[in-house]
Amino acid sequence: MSEENVEVVRRLFRAVEERDLAGVLAAYDENIVIREAESLPYGGEFHGHEGGQRHALGALEVWQNLQPPGERTLNARFLDAGEDYVIVLWRQRGVKTHGEKFDAPVVSVYKLRGSKIVESQMFHADTKALVQFLAGEN
Repeated sequence: MSEENVEVVRRLFRAVEERDLAGVLAAYDENIVIREAESLPYGGEFHGHEGGQRHALGALEVWQNLQPPGERTLNARFLDAGEDYVIVLWRQRGVKTHGEKFDAPVVSVYKLRGSKIVESQMFHADTKALVQFLAGEN
Protein backbone atom coordinates (compact mmCIF):
# COMPACT_ATOMS: atom_id res chain seq x y z
CA MET A 1 0.00 0.00 0.00
CA SER A 2 2.81 2.46 0.75
CA GLU A 3 4.11 2.50 -2.86
CA GLU A 4 0.56 3.31 -3.94
CA ASN A 5 0.41 6.12 -1.34
CA VAL A 6 3.65 7.61 -2.65
CA GLU A 7 2.20 7.58 -6.17
CA VAL A 8 -0.95 9.40 -5.00
CA VAL A 9 1.19 12.16 -3.50
CA ARG A 10 3.37 12.30 -6.64
CA ARG A 11 0.22 12.91 -8.69
CA LEU A 12 -0.76 15.70 -6.28
CA PHE A 13 2.60 17.42 -6.77
CA ARG A 14 2.39 17.08 -10.56
CA ALA A 15 -1.06 18.66 -10.44
CA VAL A 16 0.25 21.55 -8.31
CA GLU A 17 3.15 22.16 -10.72
CA GLU A 18 0.78 22.04 -13.71
CA ARG A 19 -1.81 24.28 -12.00
CA ASP A 20 -4.39 21.49 -12.40
CA LEU A 21 -7.07 22.17 -9.77
CA ALA A 22 -9.10 19.09 -10.75
CA GLY A 23 -5.98 16.95 -10.31
CA VAL A 24 -5.29 18.44 -6.89
CA LEU A 25 -8.84 17.79 -5.71
CA ALA A 26 -8.78 14.25 -7.16
CA ALA A 27 -5.96 13.38 -4.74
CA TYR A 28 -7.99 14.51 -1.73
CA ASP A 29 -10.49 12.54 0.30
CA GLU A 30 -13.86 14.30 0.58
CA ASN A 31 -13.03 14.95 4.27
CA ILE A 32 -9.48 16.26 3.70
CA VAL A 33 -7.95 18.49 6.38
CA ILE A 34 -5.21 20.85 5.17
CA ARG A 35 -3.04 22.85 7.57
CA GLU A 36 -0.82 25.69 6.41
CA ALA A 37 0.89 28.35 8.56
CA GLU A 38 -1.69 30.93 9.68
CA SER A 39 0.72 33.76 8.84
CA LEU A 40 0.57 32.99 5.11
CA PRO A 41 -2.02 34.74 2.93
CA TYR A 42 -3.43 31.30 2.04
CA GLY A 43 -2.81 29.84 5.48
CA GLY A 44 -5.09 28.28 8.05
CA GLU A 45 -6.98 25.03 8.41
CA PHE A 46 -9.18 23.88 5.53
CA HIS A 47 -11.77 21.11 5.54
CA GLY A 48 -13.29 19.02 2.75
CA HIS A 49 -13.10 19.56 -1.00
CA GLU A 50 -14.51 23.08 -0.60
CA GLY A 51 -11.71 23.93 1.82
CA GLY A 52 -9.15 22.21 -0.39
CA GLN A 53 -10.31 24.28 -3.32
CA ARG A 54 -10.16 27.54 -1.27
CA HIS A 55 -6.62 26.66 -0.17
CA ALA A 56 -5.47 25.79 -3.69
CA LEU A 57 -7.03 28.89 -5.25
CA GLY A 58 -5.58 31.10 -2.50
CA ALA A 59 -2.09 29.71 -3.05
CA LEU A 60 -2.48 30.03 -6.82
CA GLU A 61 -3.55 33.67 -6.50
CA VAL A 62 -0.44 34.42 -4.43
CA TRP A 63 2.07 32.42 -6.51
CA GLN A 64 0.68 32.80 -10.04
CA ASN A 65 2.82 35.83 -10.96
CA LEU A 66 5.76 34.75 -8.80
CA GLN A 67 6.23 31.38 -10.48
CA PRO A 68 6.63 31.57 -14.22
CA PRO A 69 6.71 28.08 -15.80
CA GLY A 70 10.45 27.61 -15.08
CA GLU A 71 9.95 28.34 -11.38
CA ARG A 72 7.06 25.93 -10.78
CA THR A 73 9.18 22.83 -10.29
CA LEU A 74 9.03 21.85 -6.63
CA ASN A 75 12.04 19.48 -6.74
CA ALA A 76 10.09 17.08 -4.54
CA ARG A 77 11.59 14.02 -2.88
CA PHE A 78 8.99 11.51 -1.70
CA LEU A 79 9.61 9.40 1.41
CA ASP A 80 7.47 6.46 2.41
CA ALA A 81 7.00 6.97 6.13
CA GLY A 82 5.24 3.64 6.63
CA GLU A 83 1.73 3.02 7.82
CA ASP A 84 -0.42 5.60 6.03
CA TYR A 85 2.09 8.47 5.80
CA VAL A 86 4.17 10.03 3.04
CA ILE A 87 6.66 12.80 3.73
CA VAL A 88 7.77 15.13 0.96
CA LEU A 89 10.85 17.35 0.97
CA TRP A 90 10.44 20.16 -1.55
CA ARG A 91 11.42 23.72 -2.47
CA GLN A 92 9.17 26.77 -2.35
CA ARG A 93 10.49 29.10 -5.01
CA GLY A 94 9.46 32.35 -6.59
CA VAL A 95 10.84 35.34 -8.44
CA LYS A 96 9.55 38.90 -8.58
CA THR A 97 9.52 41.01 -11.73
CA HIS A 98 12.48 43.08 -10.46
CA GLY A 99 14.50 39.90 -9.91
CA GLU A 100 14.23 39.25 -6.17
CA LYS A 101 14.13 35.50 -5.60
CA PHE A 102 12.84 33.24 -2.87
CA ASP A 103 13.99 29.63 -2.49
CA ALA A 104 13.53 27.70 0.75
CA PRO A 105 12.92 24.12 1.86
CA VAL A 106 9.53 22.82 2.96
CA VAL A 107 8.53 19.52 4.54
CA SER A 108 5.00 18.26 4.01
CA VAL A 109 3.35 15.35 5.77
CA TYR A 110 0.46 13.50 4.14
CA LYS A 111 -1.80 10.93 5.75
CA LEU A 112 -3.65 8.64 3.35
CA ARG A 113 -6.58 6.30 3.59
CA GLY A 114 -8.09 4.32 0.72
CA SER A 115 -5.71 5.85 -1.86
CA LYS A 116 -6.78 9.41 -0.95
CA ILE A 117 -5.08 12.11 1.09
CA VAL A 118 -7.02 12.71 4.32
CA GLU A 119 -4.55 15.09 6.01
CA SER A 120 -1.96 17.49 4.66
CA GLN A 121 0.36 19.75 6.65
CA MET A 122 3.18 21.95 5.38
CA PHE A 123 6.18 22.99 7.48
CA HIS A 124 8.11 25.89 5.93
CA ALA A 125 11.75 26.24 6.99
CA ASP A 126 11.47 30.01 7.35
CA THR A 127 7.87 31.20 7.41
CA LYS A 128 8.94 34.72 8.43
CA ALA A 129 11.16 35.10 5.33
CA LEU A 130 8.36 33.69 3.17
CA VAL A 131 5.83 36.18 4.54
CA GLN A 132 8.31 39.04 4.02
CA PHE A 133 8.91 37.97 0.41
CA LEU A 134 5.18 37.77 -0.27
CA ALA A 135 4.48 41.13 1.41
CA GLY A 136 7.04 43.05 -0.64
CA GLU A 137 6.24 44.80 -3.90
CA ASN A 138 5.96 42.57 -6.94
